[in-house]
Amino acid sequence: VGGVRRAKHAGSWYSDDSDTLQEQVRGLLASEYAEGATRDPSLRAVIAPHAGLRFSGPVAARVYACLDVTTVRRVFLLGPSHHAHVAGCGLPGAAVRAYATPLGELPLDMETLEELRGSREFSELPMRVDEAEHSLEMQLPFLAELML
Repeated sequence: VGGVRRAKHAGSWYSDDSDTLQEQVRGLLASEYAEGATRDPSLRAVIAPHAGLRFSGPVAARVYACLDVTTVRRVFLLGPSHHAHVAGCGLPGAAVRAYATPLGELPLDMETLEELRGSREFSELPMRVDEAEHSLEMQLPFLAELML
């Protein structure tokens, strides 16, 4: 689908069923793993794991339980590339306007992406490379649950 990065790892790394995935993410955010996490409006960065939800979900839930989404204006996702060499930081292709998840589409900040592209410090990822990589996609179910 043009303009939307597909959720290529849904159905294997995490559920592709929206109801099941929402139940899993909400359950993790309400679990003992996230218990005691304090939402911090001053939080500016988090580091979250990127393995399959059943492996890294509890730790990711603890991280995201600290995020006060009422203060979030923009999210920058940084992750490794496991399948292709990327010189510097890679950005989604110019045609990509949103990231799909079973919980809905997360819109991208096109103005900020254009500004980053204009700096010539970033490379553009072909869609096949972007969709093959799981590290950023594994963050999307939590972000979709908290921000959509």
